[in-house]
Amino acid sequence: MNNPRKLIALSTLALMGALVFPSLATAGHYYEAVTTSDTGQKKKQDVMQVRAWVEDSNAKVEFLTGEKNGFFAAGSYLVTTNGGETVYLVNPKEETYGSFDMEAMMATMGQVMDMMSQTGGMMKMEFADVSSEMLSEEAGGSVLGHDTTHYRWKTGYTMRMKMMGFKQETRTDSIQDIWSTDSLDAKGFGVWLRPDRSMRTGNEELDKLISSQATTVRGFPLKTVNISTMTSKKGKSTQMTSTTEVTILREESVPGSTFTWPDTYTEVEIIPEMPQGTDQQGEDAEEDGKKKGLKGLFKPGG
Repeated sequence: MNNPRKLIALSTLALMGALVFPSLATAGHYYEAVTTSDTGQKKKQDVMQVRAWVEDSNAKVEFLTGEKNGFFAAGSYLVTTNGGETVYLVNPKEETYGSFDMEAMMATMGQVMDMMSQTGGMMKMEFADVSSEMLSEEAGGSVLGHDTTHYRWKTGYTMRMKMMGFKQETRTDSIQDIWSTDSLDAKGFGVWLRPDRSMRTGNEELDKLISSQATTVRGFPLKTVNISTMTSKKGKSTQMTSTTEVTILREESVPGSTFTWPDTYTEVEIIPEMPQGTDQQGEDAEEDGKKKGLKGLFKPGG
C-alpha cells in the first residue's frame, strides 16, 4: 500500500476495534471428562461424559451422556459467570433454564430427611462412627502436561435407617485417590472439577468429613478414584468404584456467547423450596414422600 494516509487510517481503525471489542473471543480452556461408576456386576456400569469451556470465572459444562433419572439429561448444560456462586442448568430440548444451587439442594435433602426423622415420620436416619484420615500427600507426576499432587484419603461412616418398621445398618469405608493440579487458576474449573467445595448435607459429622478434604486438596483434580465398600450388619459386602478423569485439556479461544442461552427460554424451578410455617412439617413431608417418593421431590419442577 503506497498511500500513507490510508495506512494510518486503517491502523487507527484496527486499534479502535481492539479497544471496543476486546472480549469477542478470549483465551480460555476446553476440557472433556468421563465419570465411570462400576459395581462389579455385569451391565451395571454407568458412564457420564461431559465437555466444558472455561474462561476465568466463566464456565459451561455440557453433558454428552446424561442420567436416566436425574437432573443432567444428555444435551443439557451448566453455566456460570461468577466462578460457581450462581449456576444455571439449561435444557435446550425443553427450552428451559433454572438456578441450580448444589448447596441448596443438599440443604433441602437434609431438611427432608430431618422432617421425616421427626416423631411420627416415615423414616429415621442417623450417621455414626464418622472418620476421615489423609494417608499420604506426595508428588503425583504429570497428567495432561500438568504437574499434580497425589492425595490419598481413608474415610468411613455407619448409617442406621429405620423406615416403616424396617431397620437397616450399613458401614461404608472408602479409599479415595486424587491427582490435583494447582497450575489452573481459573475459578470456572470448580463448577465440575471441585463441586465438593459447596456440598453441605446438614449432618454435622458428614459435613466435617467433606470439609476436611475440600480444604486440604489444593487446586483442581484431573483424576479421582474412589473405592467404597458397603458392609451390612450381617457382614455381606459390596464394592463400588467411581472414577472421574479429565481426558482432554487444552487452551483455546472461547467466544463470550458460550456462556449464555437464548432469551426465548423459559425459567423454571429446578430445586423446589421446602414448605414453611406449618406445625405439621413431619406429617406433610411424610405424605409428600408417599405420593412422590424422594426422587419426585428433586425432579425439575417436582
